[in-house]
Amino acid sequence: MTEFRLKLAFTLLLIAIDAAWIALRGFSFDMKSLAECVGVTAVMAVIGFVYTRLRPDEKLATLSIETGFLMIASAAGSVFSYLVTTLDMPLVDDLLVRVDDAVAFNWYHYIAFVNARPWLGNLSSFVYQTTLFQIAFAVVLLTMTGRVERTRELTAIVMVSSFLCVAVSGLLPSEGALAYYHPSASFYMQNNPVVDLAYKQTFFDLRHGVLTHLSLVDVHGLVAFPSYHVGLSVILMIAFRGIWKIFWPVVALNTLVILSTPIDGGHHLSDGLGGIALALLSAAIVVSLRKRLPRPATETTPEDNYGDLAGQKA
Repeated sequence: MTEFRLKLAFTLLLIAIDAAWIALRGFSFDMKSLAECVGVTAVMAVIGFVYTRLRPDEKLATLSIETGFLMIASAAGSVFSYLVTTLDMPLVDDLLVRVDDAVAFNWYHYIAFVNARPWLGNLSSFVYQTTLFQIAFAVVLLTMTGRVERTRELTAIVMVSSFLCVAVSGLLPSEGALAYYHPSASFYMQNNPVVDLAYKQTFFDLRHGVLTHLSLVDVHGLVAFPSYHVGLSVILMIAFRGIWKIFWPVVALNTLVILSTPIDGGHHLSDGLGGIALALLSAAIVVSLRKRLPRPATETTPEDNYGDLAGQKA
């Protein structure tokens, strides 16, 4: 099986799980939001087909195909995260706090330190919100500089890590440090962090069966443990390994993102440790698997062309 087909099968399987779960639980779904997502993904697929078969261009084909995979897989993963939250498994925050205590991390002290320095709060909020833009930037930059295999690897790691992150969060759910400690607004909101207690309410509404209508509009990030924000930061570092002029600025920026997660994401420190482990595990799985996948030298179908368009150009 080629990498294209494997990613497609993975995405379709996740969509099927979502659809079956929604039907069995009797949830309603905003089909208009789904149509919009499918429409944009279809456009990416058509562009990918054009630049694979009709006007072969490896860079543009890779850019459109991988963007399409990221969009549809992210949407399916977001719905999956809502569904696993309804399992209402016992919260693991007490354990996570014990881990934080073991490494001498005090969430209140950390927030108070930033509160006393408003410029740190502003910096934290800014860098925390760069992650998705960084992923998009990485896909474009890696592809257009000819590193199409690195782009495909990045997409695969994001897809695998997203699924693993949501699966773990369903079995070992955490409400996060913000909801666990439930600080006063006068303390926590001094620097207007990105995530507040109102944002976290969706998590509890799903667990208590209050929320039964799902939509791809204004999707909330529900996963606290492991921190997917931290996971994506590490994945970005992995994506630019060996590209030293870009690697070190990416490391610097994403180190700041990781440091911002207790502040603007309301995370335990241990959430971040889990995110690091998640990223490394996902990268190991993808790198190992991709070595075993066929890389045909000649291609006759869009799926096969996904591996290497150079031969067709010649």
